[in-house]
Formats: sequence, structure tokens, C-alpha cells
Amino acid sequence: MNGNVRPGKPGYLSHEPLDTIDEKLLAALVADARISNKQLAELVGIAPSTALMRTRALTERGIVQGYEAKLRLSAIGRSVQALVAVRLRAHDRDQIDRFTSRVPQLPAVLSTFHTSGSVDYLLHIAVATTEDLRDWVLDNLATDPVVGHTETTLVFEHIQGNHGPLPETGEG
Repeated sequence: MNGNVRPGKPGYLSHEPLDTIDEKLLAALVADARISNKQLAELVGIAPSTALMRTRALTERGIVQGYEAKLRLSAIGRSVQALVAVRLRAHDRDQIDRFTSRVPQLPAVLSTFHTSGSVDYLLHIAVATTEDLRDWVLDNLATDPVVGHTETTLVFEHIQGNHGPLPETGEG
């Protein structure tokens, strides 16, 4: 984040702690991002105007980054998922910038993780068939001069984790 960004401006990240109301709002929004403001206020036990103001503040603080539709990939013809580990040939800024400006934008890429360890990036992709997966890796990674090595792992099942506030109970 840019250190010059001021409170109330897009991209501002506040380090103010979340209070109980914020945590309840976030939990409700994570459970149902399409909840109406009226329902959200009722659920949390605050006035609708307060719910709206607090939700906007959470967005302005950079805590809520957006709302998105979750699609069942098999229903849209992308039933084959894979994790592709990518090691770059060299670690200079030009090659990193070239990779990160191109690959995450490719339509098959669901997520890109810049990692430490034996690989530089982990890509979560979804395509229609295993043949499409092979072709995608060949066309987009194996032929890229920036990429030194790839290893592809098929995903049998993607079990979603928790996207909400961390529990206070010390549970892992």
C-alpha cells in the first residue's frame, strides 16, 4: 500500500482494531454477501443507517475488498482444476514483472500465489478437460522463456476455508 494514502481514500488500510460490531458485520457479510442492509442491521442489532455507515467504513479501511459471485466451475464448463507450481529461470525484476503482468490475467487462472520455497508461484487454474490443461501449460508456461520449470497437480476437490474474521477461541 502507498504510505501516502489518507483515511477515507480508496486503498487506505487502517490498523484500528475491529470491535464487536465490526466483527458481527464481517461475519454476516462473509456468510451472505447479498444480505440486504436492513437484514444486516437486524442480524447485528444496530440501526440500518449505522450498518450502512459501518460497512462503508470497513470498505474504506480496506478490510472489505469487494463482493463476488462464487460459480460452480463444472456448471460453466471448467470441471478440471489444477495447481501449477512455477519456478522462474531467473529472479530479476523484469522477468518477475513480465510473469506477474501476464499470467494472472489469463482466463483459466483462478488465483496466483507468489510463494517462498522451491517454487516461485502457485497457480490455481480451471479448464474444461485434461487435454485443455496440457495445452494450457504448454501454450502459456512451457513456451514462456521466463519459466524454468512447472509441476502440475490435479485437484480432486476444493474445500473452501474460512474467509471471515479469525476466531478468538484459539482454534487452528
